[in-house]
Amino acid sequence: MRSQRGTAMAEFVIGAPILLLLLYAVVELGRALVQFSLLTDATRDAGRFLASKALQGTTGVVNVSGADSGSARNLVVFGNPGGTGTPLLPGLNVGQVTISSDASNNVAISVNYPYQSLFGGSIPRFVGSGSISTGSMTLHAYTAVRAL
Repeated sequence: MRSQRGTAMAEFVIGAPILLLLLYAVVELGRALVQFSLLTDATRDAGRFLASKALQGTTGVVNVSGADSGSARNLVVFGNPGGTGTPLLPGLNVGQVTISSDASNNVAISVNYPYQSLFGGSIPRFVGSGSISTGSMTLHAYTAVRAL
């Protein structure tokens, strides 16, 4: 019994950082998936909104007006066409939303959102010193909808 003193503490010191790293990784992955899901849902909603407004008149040609384009961008960023309230994700703005149309009567909405870690712009390293920058991690959501 006497030779076992401190064994539990040594095991904890070895195991705790590994457990914390796994917990942190699961939380970060979950946050990334939630943010990507929000972006995808927002682009789908804006795509449906824009497709319903894009065909005007009897020409059968897609015509995306500036007002409709602005409303679709607001719908992606704020969740409403008026652009009121706070953005769905921190740091998301209308400049990150791209809207295009093609000759096949499709409207496309694309969003590039820089992922933001729980610790700001970097993920701490658990081994060694320094941190890993998340500035290059971009979530990309794209939706194309046919205007009828």
